[in-house]
Amino acid sequence: MLTALQDCLQDLFVVPSCPICKKVIQPHQHADQACSECTQRLGLMESGLRGVTPVRFNAAGWYRGELRREILRLRLNPDVSVLKAITFALQRTLPAKALLVPIPSWKTQKRANPLPALICRSLGRTTKTLLKRCRPTVGQHHLSRRQRLVNMKSAFAIHPDQQSWCVSATPTWIVDDILTSGATAQEALHTLKRAGLEVRGLICLGRTP
Repeated sequence: MLTALQDCLQDLFVVPSCPICKKVIQPHQHADQACSECTQRLGLMESGLRGVTPVRFNAAGWYRGELRREILRLRLNPDVSVLKAITFALQRTLPAKALLVPIPSWKTQKRANPLPALICRSLGRTTKTLLKRCRPTVGQHHLSRRQRLVNMKSAFAIHPDQQSWCVSATPTWIVDDILTSGATAQEALHTLKRAGLEVRGLICLGRTP
């Protein structure tokens, strides 16, 4: 009774709004969920976009149009509330005891992509920085898939401070913002599997068409 009254009073003083466009939403809608207009505009899928090629993955949607623009904007201006809205469907597909491992950037900390770690934060699951880059790689934008696979070969190692986490039956997912050729994801996945982790696949914001 008191809880219901508290919720009603909260609705009177706090107007719920979409985390992305900030427009008022229905009171029954989850506070972290995007409004129907933003969901349609960004092409967010109700249960995520799932596939098995080039690795098993679950993405929020296709990396194109408005979702592509939003992801690129978030790289420059990170916003966890927007990320929670984009990953809302993905969060519901993950077990409560899932372990998330963000893919580290090859760039210096100041220029590194902040999204993988922030996506983990938005999903609200245990996160461990198990991977580290063990050698430099070149930018992959203009490389073919075969060149990308060679470029990423042996690019990752297990972080020495996290060795104790690598003997575990915990269902684990690697996390990145975009899945393209899958070269980076495959190398990260293989590195974790060789260390004894049960890696289920990749969680990402967008999958390139």
